[in-house]
Amino acid sequence: MSIRRYLTLILLSVITLVTFAAAIQGYRSSMAKATSVFDNELRSLTHVLINITDLSTQSLAPQPNAAFVFQIWHQNKLIFSSHPKLKTAISDFKNTFSEHNFLAQRWRTYGHFFESNNKWVLVAQPVNRRFELAEQMILAAVTPLVLCIPLLAIIIFLLVSSGLRPLRLLSENLRTKKTDDLSPILQQNQRNELSPVLETLNQLFERLNAAFSREKRFASDAAHELRTPLSVLKINAHNLAIELKNNPTTHTNIQYLQQGIERMSHVVEQILLLNRTNPEQYQGQFKQLNTAALCQTVIASLFPQIEGKKQEIELVGQGTSIQGDEFSLGILLQNLISNASKYSPQGSLIRVTLKTVDNQVVIQVEDAGPGIEKSEYQRVFERFYRIGGDRHSSKTPGCGLGLAISKHIADLHKASIKLSRSKQLSGLSVELFLPQGQPNA
Repeated sequence: MSIRRYLTLILLSVITLVTFAAAIQGYRSSMAKATSVFDNELRSLTHVLINITDLSTQSLAPQPNAAFVFQIWHQNKLIFSSHPKLKTAISDFKNTFSEHNFLAQRWRTYGHFFESNNKWVLVAQPVNRRFELAEQMILAAVTPLVLCIPLLAIIIFLLVSSGLRPLRLLSENLRTKKTDDLSPILQQNQRNELSPVLETLNQLFERLNAAFSREKRFASDAAHELRTPLSVLKINAHNLAIELKNNPTTHTNIQYLQQGIERMSHVVEQILLLNRTNPEQYQGQFKQLNTAALCQTVIASLFPQIEGKKQEIELVGQGTSIQGDEFSLGILLQNLISNASKYSPQGSLIRVTLKTVDNQVVIQVEDAGPGIEKSEYQRVFERFYRIGGDRHSSKTPGCGLGLAISKHIADLHKASIKLSRSKQLSGLSVELFLPQGQPNA
């Protein structure tokens, strides 16, 4: 339940309960007030009746439906009754108020003795009239408030919505914030209660930005600093291999050294690429690209590697226009095609197929290598994970970052990668599914 709905329901519930509690209390107070007023009227009525000397006039004729009834007694004899059926005393001969039943209803009675003329005046009023008056009074007081509850609900809803507006603005600012935007959030007319939350969030953004910056600088600086000594090691290892080529033992050791240097260089380059394509720091500008042209460019850059293993590569299908970042997509395809070449045997075929499936652009890379077991399909996208570790069956050096980088780039383009067994080449089949519309960066 939202805070707005919760506050509205709670306030309406409290107002309704208070209204009914006030109605009950008002009913009790009205009954007490009505009883006091009518008792005073009955007391005054006895004094009026005792002063009437002519009880035979038409004005005092008995009225069966009168609002009150009375009797006048003299020396225990009834000398006048306002109702023809009342022949006995309607109350006790006491100067007090009481209640009695007669004429098929409940009556409030009062008796008063006048010593000056030795007469008792007994008066009575229906009790239900007192209840009717109390009900009318409380209804007159509560009805406007009850009728105003729907209006109060609307007013409360609008006031609560207005009070929560800064919270909605903060939520909207957080929702529309891009993944790489760690700048502070600034809001005008900020409520005091929301200021600590906003301050805490901005401090968190500041710490995250500092942490990402440190990570980026560390990876970039470390990779760049390693490039120079690795280049020197490559040159020295090459020169040393030439000098000791006639010594079989040392020549083998030199080859191991060169392979280690190559693997380390590969790791450094992959770290640089991974750092550049990190989603939190990604700033790529998407533009219109042709899949055929992109694949041709990547194949041309990898052709020396493919030719060195006497492999063949073919590009099948028509190119399709997509939206994406040329550099990162080039890296993705380069990793896929390079892996297909590295893990395929000498003189094998590599096929790159372009097609459209269910309104998605598909780039499929197939090879004739050993493939990957289904149980490893998910793990190969983890960073630094290699099947078999350093003892990979292909003896091909690697660091386990290629497919991880490819997965990151695919995520940046709202794309997906599917691994399977190639039906025609019997090796690994990698399908890249790209949306035809522009992905949201």
